[in-house]
Amino acid sequence: MQEQSLPSRHLTRRYLPARYLPLLATLSCLLLLADDVIQQWFTSINHAELELRYVLVLWLFSLGLWLAANRWLTALVLTLLAGMQLIQLGNMAYTGMPLLPSDLSGLFGEFADVQQTAVAQLGNHWHVLPSVLLPYGALFVLHMSLTPRISPRARWVGWILVLIVLAAKPYRATYRDMTHFMPGPTRSSLHNSLNSFAFYAVNLAGREQQALPQSPFQPYQVSFTAPTAKHVWIVMADSLRSDRLGVMGYQRDTTPFLSRLRDDGELLVRQGIAAGVSTAVSLPVFLNLIREPGQNHLLREQPHNLFRLGREQGFNTFWLSSQESKLLTFAGKRFIDVSITREDFPLLFSQRQDHALSDLLPRKQWGERNLVMINLRTAHSPYDHNYENHDEPIARWPTDGPLSRNMREGNAYDNAVRYFDDVVADIVAQFDQLEGERYLLITGDHGQLLGENEVWGHNRLLPPVVDVPVMVLARDAPQGALDDLAGQRWVSHYEAGLWLAQRLGARVLNPNADPNVHFVKGKLLLGDNSIMQVKESGDDLQFSEPMLLSKWLQGPAQRTLPAPDQPADPG
Repeated sequence: MQEQSLPSRHLTRRYLPARYLPLLATLSCLLLLADDVIQQWFTSINHAELELRYVLVLWLFSLGLWLAANRWLTALVLTLLAGMQLIQLGNMAYTGMPLLPSDLSGLFGEFADVQQTAVAQLGNHWHVLPSVLLPYGALFVLHMSLTPRISPRARWVGWILVLIVLAAKPYRATYRDMTHFMPGPTRSSLHNSLNSFAFYAVNLAGREQQALPQSPFQPYQVSFTAPTAKHVWIVMADSLRSDRLGVMGYQRDTTPFLSRLRDDGELLVRQGIAAGVSTAVSLPVFLNLIREPGQNHLLREQPHNLFRLGREQGFNTFWLSSQESKLLTFAGKRFIDVSITREDFPLLFSQRQDHALSDLLPRKQWGERNLVMINLRTAHSPYDHNYENHDEPIARWPTDGPLSRNMREGNAYDNAVRYFDDVVADIVAQFDQLEGERYLLITGDHGQLLGENEVWGHNRLLPPVVDVPVMVLARDAPQGALDDLAGQRWVSHYEAGLWLAQRLGARVLNPNADPNVHFVKGKLLLGDNSIMQVKESGDDLQFSEPMLLSKWLQGPAQRTLPAPDQPADPG
């Protein structure tokens, strides 16, 4: 019986010389990327783009599978990945957004309902099946029919490569929060799946998820008029704290260019109130014009997203960011005509940092009307990494030698702000080459703690993290265009967003708003986040003690947040 089975086995499985390994790994890598390409033939909701670093990791993973030369391992891994991708692409086809880790809790918790919906929607989104089954079926056939001739030691290398790639995400999920596992609309869907499933498996699986009380707020109303502005630009800088800007009274001249604009009467300068204490929270809350906490439906439905309003009013929409593409998740990617992130030009960004964005601006073909978002890395820690490759020495304050941590970090931060001013000068130079009524708003996504009470960074509901600048440059604008902002002592992100919407010809009316009360969200975008109320009181800002969103939503009595012992003014 053995003599008869051996020839049969050799007929179904072909052994190849080891020199074919690079070719097999490359072919496998292309097939693992193919599901996005196939889905993009059928629908525009898949925005995946190639990212060099991810492709390299995927190639090493593919090489590892071939080196391992184990049918059982390969079959298990491919089945796992194909199952994840069926869920991922199916979710994208149905909702228009990549799968979040928290979405998996609902999917597995209400599997019967999800399955019923999936079957009912199969006729509308049938392309999901060939998008996944064709490339993974081809991979399965390749691995079952071909085997490279390699040594036992090389097989161990293959096992190690596969295990490292598969274990990396779950390991990170043991010590990082969900913010680091949010999907990026322009990332490979498999990359997003590995992130979402890893965080779900480590932190959410088998655990009851607390349902938040329903949001009690009335819906916002939007009305439209014909816009007069030709260009509306937004510069959102990371970790930009207003009291470290020379243009806002800081004793060091950290912003010589912006100070000149202010002194010439061209730049409106106000203290701002951030929407959140992390980039992943502040950016989407700002862009979606959300004031009250607990309205996650506005993040998903995006009825008054700035890019959506701009698109509906005839503006071409642009996103240029020196940060990762995952920030696009709730930013309104489907309403953005052109998006460029750090992953698109990794070499350029590593060489030029934020100046890469001003390099890329001239390549854009502006339309008659344009809405442009420029997201800078700027003053994010480590601060010196943001300016160290600058063509000319940008550092004015020492960061070496016998300095205390407070002095060293503070000097590096001020140098980074000085670099931000240099980048803004380049952006304004190109902004001034345009014609027609135009506006440039400059702000920070959040502030930064610089050693106050020996605390550093952000992600905390504390006054220095809430403190951001709001600055506006207007060209060829009608009289009174800046009055709504100029008449205020503080301008919140929400108020700045309303003002920008008006430049786009859209007026957003919020029946719930109190002009003297603002809300700052904690470091988590979804779930039971912490929030803080900020109230304008004369010449001061009063900061409440943080409170969990679930408690705050319980009723009117809970929505009066307790005040701290002393008022605080971040400026």
